[in-house]
Amino acid sequence: MIVTANDKFKSAAEGSIPNRICIWQWDPTWKKLLVIDESLPMKATQVKWGPFDETLISIHEEGTVMIWDSSDGHKMCTVEAHRGEVTSLNFTADRMLMITSSKDYTAKLWAMDQIGDNSEPEHIKTYTSDRPLNDACISPLYADAEAPKYHVLLGGGQDAKDVTTTAAAHGRFEALLWHMIFEEEIGTVKGHFGPINCLAWFRDGRGFVTGGEDGYIRVHSFDNDYFTKKAFE
Repeated sequence: MIVTANDKFKSAAEGSIPNRICIWQWDPTWKKLLVIDESLPMKATQVKWGPFDETLISIHEEGTVMIWDSSDGHKMCTVEAHRGEVTSLNFTADRMLMITSSKDYTAKLWAMDQIGDNSEPEHIKTYTSDRPLNDACISPLYADAEAPKYHVLLGGGQDAKDVTTTAAAHGRFEALLWHMIFEEEIGTVKGHFGPINCLAWFRDGRGFVTGGEDGYIRVHSFDNDYFTKKAFE
């Protein structure tokens, strides 16, 4: 099964299609198992499966995060997560922690273990940067039993429409490494000359990948200092 979100559009086959969230299954062709449209108050810019595949999590330009029951599509709760557009959401592997990023210059960490009807995710941490953020993700090593790395990656920068008049140094296009618990910036990684639009850790946590408005994908691998120096614990 997959879950999708779409803006309203016109289809030759189906006519006018509203803003909606859909769950699809291949059996033996794609068919819709669930449609959320009338109860969707505004378009969703992204949707993902939540904890235990029992929920769907959607983000919206109005700064809200909405949680839906994946079995019948009813809205379980609405979270006023940010003061600006929510640009991404990502989870740890077990989906018990979620991180959201926003144009309001912040990323926020949420605990997802207690979500339910009228029960919101618990807001744990806030990472306040100096730029609009387009993506954020949590290191897979945060739960490593022997040498955990409580780190998150943030990326963004000045809006693309203004990039032509701004030098890279002033556009703030670096990838940012933050401590997940202490809410402190650990370091920056330069390279892009346009806003960073997406981030992803290596699955083993030994590096990360960034995709930018400049058209480049940059692959970064950590050297041994990252795993031996206390500054990165």
